[in-house]
Parts: sequence; C-alpha cells; structure tokens
Amino acid sequence: MNRLVNLVCRAMTSGAAAGSAAAITAAARASGDGSTPYAPINAVTHCLWPRRALSETGLSARFTLTGLAIHQASAMFWGVLFEGLLDRWQCHTKRRAGIAEVVACASTTAAVAYVVDYHAVPQRLTPGFEAHLSRRSMFYVYGALAAGFAVAAIGRSRYED
Repeated sequence: MNRLVNLVCRAMTSGAAAGSAAAITAAARASGDGSTPYAPINAVTHCLWPRRALSETGLSARFTLTGLAIHQASAMFWGVLFEGLLDRWQCHTKRRAGIAEVVACASTTAAVAYVVDYHAVPQRLTPGFEAHLSRRSMFYVYGALAAGFAVAAIGRSRYED
C-alpha cells in the first residue's frame, strides 16, 4: 500500500510539472497559430460545454480555470503511467533510472497520451487543443508534456541523492 501511495504522490508532482509545461507551451504556440493564449485551455472544457468552449478565446473563470483544472488532472492521470513505467524499469533492472531511461519513459507516456487523446477516445473527450493549434504546435505541446515528466523525475532523483 505504501508503494502505491508513493507512486500516486510522485504522479501528482510529475503530472503537475508536465501539465504546466504543456499548458504554457499551448498558450505560447496559440498566438503564432492565429488564436489567443487562453483559447487552447478554454477548449478543454468542450467536454462540459460543447457549444461554447471551442469558440471561447478570452480569460474567464468558467472556461480558463475549469479547462486548466481538467488539463492538470489529466496530466496527473498520465503521471501515474509515467511513474509506473519508471518503477517497472527500476524493479526490472534493480537500479535507479538514468536520464536516458527517464526520457524514454516520459516520451513513451506522452506518445501514449497523444494516441489515446486523439485516436482512442470519443471526440467529446479529446483535449480540444486541435481547435486552436496547428499540428506542429500539437507536437510541441506533447513534447512539453514529456519534458515536464522528465524534468520532474530528474529533479527528484537529484534531490534524493
């Protein structure tokens, strides 16, 4: 039980870092893609408000804060996969994961998240970023997700040493 609690706590931390990196990247890329920095995060709420969320481009408590909460919760969910992959690797090899292994687990998690987000779930459950971001920007967003996971894990391992 203690191991599961530890994994979930690590997933919350690495997921928060990854979600923040992805949200910041989405906001930064939106301007170059002809939208506003708030639009991609607002679009996340299309699961709740399908008729309005994709067209909301301004800062609002209803769309921006709710979208950010959903986005961060989703990133923490993917953090469980990331931390589980790291645990599995460390249990299998009997040593702590190095930078290459952490990056591989983070990249794998981001790739799985993209496939599930855009090819496995119903349209209403997708993140909605695609309404405001180009394919290139989407690549950067999922790359930032992976980078956030990796940075959190590497930073944690440096602290544990």
